[in-house]
Amino acid sequence: MDLGPGIDDPDDDAPLGASEPGHVPGGMLEHPSLSMPPSPDETQDAIRHPEVVVRLTGGDGNAFAVLGAVRRALRDAGHADEVEEFFAEATSGDYDTLLSTCMRWVTIH
Repeated sequence: MDLGPGIDDPDDDAPLGASEPGHVPGGMLEHPSLSMPPSPDETQDAIRHPEVVVRLTGGDGNAFAVLGAVRRALRDAGHADEVEEFFAEATSGDYDTLLSTCMRWVTIH
């Protein structure tokens, strides 16, 4: 039965778009790699100052507010000598760079 260009016969046994068993149409990965999220211990080791906790949820998400909150927390925790290094790293890219830098330096809640 001719249904038109690009339309398969619903009685056809072959799955749509599959030329051979095990073939995934559209170039998709047959077995995507899975990665496990880091354990709390691994995450804690990756944070430069895990004892410094900054609450960002529910507050102002403006980049300057985030930057100021982390700088203030570092200074208050006795890491004033590292604030300049943090600031340079945090402002070296876009908003995502700022957030990922903050998460590497302090514990974010």
